[in-house]
Amino acid sequence: MKAVLSVTFFTVIDRVLGFIFKIYLSRELGAVNMGVYQVALSIFFLLLTATTSGIPLIVSKLTAKYELERNPRESHSVVSAALIVGLGSAVLVCGATVLLRAPIGKLMASPESMVILFFMLPGVVFSGVYAAFRGNLWGKQKYTVMSVIEVIEQSARILLTVILFLIGLDKLKVTAVSLSASCAVTAVCCIACYFSGKGKMASPKGKIVPLIASSVPITFVRASSSIVNSVIALVVPMILVGMGHTNEQAMYIFGSSIGMALPLLYIPITVVGSLAYVMIPTLSSAYSSGNMDSARRQIETAIKFSVVVAAMFVPAFWALGKPIGQFVYDNADAGRFLSYSAWLLVPISVENIASSMLNSLDLEKRGFFNYMIGSAVLFGLIAAFCKNFSIEILSLGLGASLCVSSALDILSIRKRTGIKLGFITHIVVSSMLIIPAAFLTKTVFSLCGPMPLLFSIALAGIVGCVFMFVLSMVFGIIDLGIVFGRKNPKKALKSVAKNA
Repeated sequence: MKAVLSVTFFTVIDRVLGFIFKIYLSRELGAVNMGVYQVALSIFFLLLTATTSGIPLIVSKLTAKYELERNPRESHSVVSAALIVGLGSAVLVCGATVLLRAPIGKLMASPESMVILFFMLPGVVFSGVYAAFRGNLWGKQKYTVMSVIEVIEQSARILLTVILFLIGLDKLKVTAVSLSASCAVTAVCCIACYFSGKGKMASPKGKIVPLIASSVPITFVRASSSIVNSVIALVVPMILVGMGHTNEQAMYIFGSSIGMALPLLYIPITVVGSLAYVMIPTLSSAYSSGNMDSARRQIETAIKFSVVVAAMFVPAFWALGKPIGQFVYDNADAGRFLSYSAWLLVPISVENIASSMLNSLDLEKRGFFNYMIGSAVLFGLIAAFCKNFSIEILSLGLGASLCVSSALDILSIRKRTGIKLGFITHIVVSSMLIIPAAFLTKTVFSLCGPMPLLFSIALAGIVGCVFMFVLSMVFGIIDLGIVFGRKNPKKALKSVAKNA
């Protein structure tokens, strides 16, 4: 709990800074340039995933093992091997991107996206460097240190971007350069923390091949998400252009929805991400030691928690999406997409926590297949409505994809651990409670007509969240007795089941 609170505290700061920065960028770049940037960013994340995603996890597991065995030399050897693998793969990936720039550029709806991607490539190299040291910090459970580094990274990027914008340099290129620079800052911070903690470089002999063998499957699994996002970034603008929109119009639609609105949905579930992050070593430890009762409790509680947190904010986004988009981005289209997509919060939250659990239970490959099945549903819907495509169809497809992959993840977890499915009641009841809470939120907002927009949004949103919280307590979804340790969990769960 302490780890979750610590990570959540700094993650909230990081997300708030990122949120403010996203608003600033959206207003400075505009929806069209945001679309151009978003396409390049999706390819950047794909390259980043292919380079580093499996390394930190494997290094963290090995570091935790060697720390327990009090064998620092082996831990140092793993870091050295990870540095060689990460840096080498980053250089290879960036080189391949440069060589294949012509075919990659043709897939993009805007030629500018390829130019912006080139300015992001140094960030891939710096990420290849810090992946090894980040994994070591993670294995030593230095969550606070890692969270502080993320805040420093975000702050450095914002500061650099604002300064270069004020100088008058090209804003799109500056946005890409600041991303690479922030990756460099993170690399320096991770290296400094590693050596200040008595870390050393040691011979990587005998560690490189096992590290590659262990990290490649994880990288392959995690790359699936980046590949799907990259395909969406390439296909959606192409479909819109094929329907008669100009390239600029297509980028405007894509930028206002995926670039502006969708990131807002991830802000309220920051605490779910923190829980998923901290659960990986704890759940993995319980599972590895054969303590299945502990593993089942962690899984069931985490899923219920994720549903409750997500459902709490759906009414506010559903009822206030349009005014939020208008206030934050000065873009009504972004607000409409936000309102239409508010329901995605629940499947996003469940998928987030369930996929992390699969990693802890050594079910990464199963998670990959589940995700790809969900992605097939997404692209199937896009293909079915290709001639009458709209951005709302994309929202529906994303939701269907997340629901399918989440359901398959939960079934896989149940098969491995034998968890009970009582949390399905929480999902159903919470989803039903969203409707009256959203109605009240919209009513309160309409009554605030002459008041400032920010005040109206804040008041209506708070009323909606509080009402949702109260309804959840009344219907037994939330039990404060368990939270504060004043109630026996087993008796409380029986009470909840009886009330349901």
